[in-house]
Amino acid sequence: MFWGCTIPARFPFLEKSVRTVMDALELPYRDVDGFTCCPEKSLVNNVDHGMWTLTAARNVALADELDVNVVSPCTGCVSNLATVSSDLKSNVAKREEVNGYLKEIGKEFKGKNKLQHLVPFLHDDVGILKIKNALKKNFRGMRFAIHYGCHMMRPSHALRNDDPLDPKKFDNLVNNALGAESMQYMTKLTCCGQGLDRVDQHDTAMDMARVKLRELKSLKADAMVLCCPSCFLQFDNNQFLMERNGEKYNVPVFYITDLIGLGMGYSVEDLGLTSHRVDITPFMEKWHHMECKRDHKEELHDELSSMGTFF
Repeated sequence: MFWGCTIPARFPFLEKSVRTVMDALELPYRDVDGFTCCPEKSLVNNVDHGMWTLTAARNVALADELDVNVVSPCTGCVSNLATVSSDLKSNVAKREEVNGYLKEIGKEFKGKNKLQHLVPFLHDDVGILKIKNALKKNFRGMRFAIHYGCHMMRPSHALRNDDPLDPKKFDNLVNNALGAESMQYMTKLTCCGQGLDRVDQHDTAMDMARVKLRELKSLKADAMVLCCPSCFLQFDNNQFLMERNGEKYNVPVFYITDLIGLGMGYSVEDLGLTSHRVDITPFMEKWHHMECKRDHKEELHDELSSMGTFF
């Protein structure tokens, strides 16, 4: 598991959610001693491309040394690692230059193992059926707005895990594993805008978030589901800041493993959901209400069936 910087430093409850689900699914994973920042693209790469490349190559070399595949719950991390890995595998001269530096610390970049984000890993390697069978209750009747973010599919030549213009895997997890409706909406594939916050364009970043939140509020989405800590920062933390200034969108935000964990029967506390800034209480109340309605219908059906009534 490549946790990156943002999740452990700012959102350890997201790490808790991922670990809880990985453990429940009995998936073999390990933490690698020595992993560092991926590094982050918009700042490090723009300041020093060579340092960005070398740092990412060193992280991949650690995985090469241990002969393990890499899965990350951070879209930015896996995008950066995959971009550098793809570049070095296709550019012999650059790879030799990088390995010249890595040799000084006893490492070598090979890029021989898979680099995946958590969503395509759950979809392709774990499988929808295994996740569905692990749930004690589903989310049938709930309407979720998926936010793919920019980096789970892009750059597509390096990641190759979904169609960057018409992705399906995240939707499949929500529709077929969780049993909810994955809503189709106009701003589904737009950027969250959080990257602008890092380069001192806070107002523009907030405006980009507002566009999507306004649409989801108008469509009465039950929740936003995402798969990136930077996007979580934008839509949970910054939405909370908007609320403090009088803007009310009331769109609860969940990481994908939050919902899988809830469906498995883990509590809000087990998954660290009490650390979310936007109130999830209305969501939990509606979900409980939908579950009670389904249970009542099933009990009524069983009772009528036992009486020989057909309908």
